[in-house]
Amino acid sequence: MVFLYIGDILTTYALLGLILFAARRATPEGAYRAALWVWGVFGSLLLLLGVLGTLAGPDDEAAQAALSTEAAELTAAYRGGFTDVVGANLGQLPFAVLALFTMSGFVVAAFLLGLSAGKRQWLTRVGRVALRRILVAGLCVGVPAAAFSASGVAGPLSPRWELLAGMTGVVVAPALSAAYVAGLLLWFGTPGGARAAGVLAPAGRMALTHYLTQSLVMALIFTGYGLGLYGRLGVAVPVCIALVLYAAQLALSGMLMRRYRLGPVEWVLRAFTHLRERPRQVNER
Repeated sequence: MVFLYIGDILTTYALLGLILFAARRATPEGAYRAALWVWGVFGSLLLLLGVLGTLAGPDDEAAQAALSTEAAELTAAYRGGFTDVVGANLGQLPFAVLALFTMSGFVVAAFLLGLSAGKRQWLTRVGRVALRRILVAGLCVGVPAAAFSASGVAGPLSPRWELLAGMTGVVVAPALSAAYVAGLLLWFGTPGGARAAGVLAPAGRMALTHYLTQSLVMALIFTGYGLGLYGRLGVAVPVCIALVLYAAQLALSGMLMRRYRLGPVEWVLRAFTHLRERPRQVNER
């Protein structure tokens, strides 16, 4: 978060993953019920906050001007040198902590739901009929919510709707996630999808390495660490850069996973996770 990207989700995953570790012995039914409760409580609170923000009053032009000024200052900092970038990220840490609390309920709910699905071996047992139902339901709920969220955060709606739109997008995001999962599983069951899965699977086995590599490469391109192109390009160029980078990672993953069982960062993480104190010899006291 400090040296690469302030919006990095890994810190959130690392901290909230301790909750998942504590719940590792939960039954599938218990984990599923807990996930629903956590999602329901946090979702209700965020939607209530969004409604109150919308009803609070007219658009605050002064607040919008302050945000524009802050954005300009951040842009200048990210184009600066190493200390400028790190200083900007350090200054954004309070907002990152707030985002952590905002997202915490949904991350924990997703962890618990994944724990339940894993214990049930749901991904390998679910039928195509059930997947189609999940796909349709997820799209019917998720697409309108995502459209409203985009319209309020970056679209034609006035700034008054921004908070409610953003909160709606966060709360309903699991619907689209479920649709993505169901759609991919349906596709992977076809001959063409199976071939695509074979290409994607090696990258999935070293996802942490790829994630950090992407953050590093993008930091070198956009911040003062390297080219300093932050805020100088439109949308199309970064998207093309991301696609080219991921294509290179897919090719590299295929070569590495044919020779090794783990990616480099995954190997380091596993070695640290299983670190043990050196066993004592028989004659040691």
